[in-house]
Order: sequence, then C-alpha cells, then structure tokens
Amino acid sequence: MTGPDARVPRAPLPRKILIVRLGAIGDVTNALVVANAIKDADPGVVIGWAVHPLSLPLLEGHPSVDRVHPWPRKSGFAGFRALMGSIRRARYDAALDLQRLQKSTLIARMSGAKRVIGFDRPRSKELSWIWTGERIAPGPRREHMALQYMRFPALLGAGLSAPRRSLPAPPAAENFATEFVEQNGAPLLINLGASKPEKLWPTASFRELLRTLHGGRSGTDVGPLVLTGGPGDIPAAEALMEGSHGVINLAGKTTLPELWELSRRSQAMVTADTGPMHLCAAVGTPVLAIFGPGDPARTGPYGRGHAVLQGGELLPFAGLSVDPAKPRVQAPMGKTRVETVLEVLPELLKPQAPQVET
Repeated sequence: MTGPDARVPRAPLPRKILIVRLGAIGDVTNALVVANAIKDADPGVVIGWAVHPLSLPLLEGHPSVDRVHPWPRKSGFAGFRALMGSIRRARYDAALDLQRLQKSTLIARMSGAKRVIGFDRPRSKELSWIWTGERIAPGPRREHMALQYMRFPALLGAGLSAPRRSLPAPPAAENFATEFVEQNGAPLLINLGASKPEKLWPTASFRELLRTLHGGRSGTDVGPLVLTGGPGDIPAAEALMEGSHGVINLAGKTTLPELWELSRRSQAMVTADTGPMHLCAAVGTPVLAIFGPGDPARTGPYGRGHAVLQGGELLPFAGLSVDPAKPRVQAPMGKTRVETVLEVLPELLKPQAPQVET
C-alpha cells in the first residue's frame, strides 16, 4: 500500500525485556509506565524486573510483569551472583536501565541481553551512560520521571502513548480497605513519613493540622482522619495521637498493598515528598504534596487533581504535573504553614471525576 495514508509497520518489539529499577517505592511506581506501555503494544512480550524487596509488592501479581528478580540489600556477592544467575537464565533480548546508576547499568550489561538501553548522557549519573549500547532521546532535565521513562518503550518501537500506571489488587488488601471504609467512612489520609529528614514536615505542623481539622475549625467536613506511615513513623504518630481523640492511627500497621488500596478508597492524602504520595496519585486519589528541597516538576504527584505546596506557595500545574518552565524553588519544609494547607485542601476534597489510569 502506498500514498499518504500508508502506514509503515513498526519493527517487532524484543520478545523478552528486562527492566532494572531497583527502588524505591515511588520510583518503581512511576517506572511501571514502561511495562504497561510495552504490554499495551504487544501483550506477548515477556517482561522481567530486577528490584529490591522493599518494592516487590508493586510487581508481584502485576499484569504487565511476568517475572521478578529480587536483589536483597546487603546480601553481598552471593546475593548478586544469585540475582545475575536468575537473570541470565531468563535469556532476555533487551535490558533497560531505568535507574541510571553504575550498579543498575552493571546488571543490565551483565544480563546477556543483546540490547542494553539507558538514559541519555546529560541525565545519567555516575557515568553510567558509558556502559549502555543505546540511549533514549535527550529531553529536559526537569521533565517528570513518568515522561522520561516513556522514552524507553518509544525507542523500542512501542509507539507513543500517555503514561499509564497501575498497581496489583491483592484480594486480602482489597478486603482490608473495603472493610475499613465500611466501618469508618472514606478517610482523609495524613501521611507522616519521608525518606530523608529534610523532606519531613514538622511534627508540630501535623499536630496543628490535626487539631484544626478534627475540631471542625477548618470549616471543611473531612470525614475520618487517618495517620499513615512506615515503622519509622510510629513514634511521631503516637505523639500526635496524644489529645487527638477520634483520629485513627495506622502508621506502621499496614502492608504496602493495604496502603494503596486504602488510598484508592480515600478522599485525599496530605503528605510530604515520599513513596506513598506516588502510590496515592497512581490510584487516582487527590494528593496535597508538601515539598522542600525536591523538584516536584520531576518527582511530584503525576496526574490531574493534585496540588503541590513548596516554600509556602501553591505551584502551578501544566497539564499533568508541575510546570517545569517556572523557576525551581528550594525551601525548608517548615516554610509551608498549616494555614496554607487549609486554604488548598477544600479544593481537593470537592467531588471529582475518577482519575484512575486505565
């Protein structure tokens, strides 16, 4: 067929593809756009994933991930040898280094795959670009990571498509979240944790927020207030519970799947820059994210219906993420005051059309 309407067929995708994105939770959540895009283009492609155990629940049972290669941290040479043995036995045709570090590139290079694909040189780290045979097309440094990841399936020939994240739905986690909402109502989640101290919102600010919301002084009906976080956030949560009657404390008490299934059924989440922020955004629930030193244009909540506060200011969104054309702001987390959160929160709690990425 010739003429202006003729379509040039795409080259077939590699039949077996390894994704290397070891962690953390938010990074793996956003990187799922790659597996989904490849499977959407060709469901017959076999996708494997090398990952640290922390993010393993995101991949086990995922419809777009056929095989998972866990690499326990601090497992030494024996752990690395076991990892590479399982990867090489799978005989991948292509390996994608989504982490752009020396260790992730080494895994991709040693996988035995004929094609090893990594980031473009300006956006690589630790000179990892040296070890990749192919590199994705260059792009803006402040482009959101979900969009940067989408350059990998495009290079493979999967075509251009919008980023689509999805998470598994383990029945036990679904049952937990459904029963919780049936008993308590759809909650407003207050997530306490962050991966680095400089990303933590002050405990005093959380306390003031809880007292204002629970006391009804905000003028907004928020429903049940639920504290969430990891095991390291238990002391802060227990301190906040003193005098906070009616607040439900789930910090350190949920599995990762239970957290994202509860997020799916929640009104919204108030959180710092952390993995649960990305989980909540991925299931389509509004997020009010408080940023300090991070760059929300790259790592903020991706999708519609979210809000980002940084340096005490509400940042403008362009399409589905914070506008990267605006100058980057870096400020202490404490500069975002409770009053500003209370001004923005009512907009997130208004009924919205579902934003779940299908």
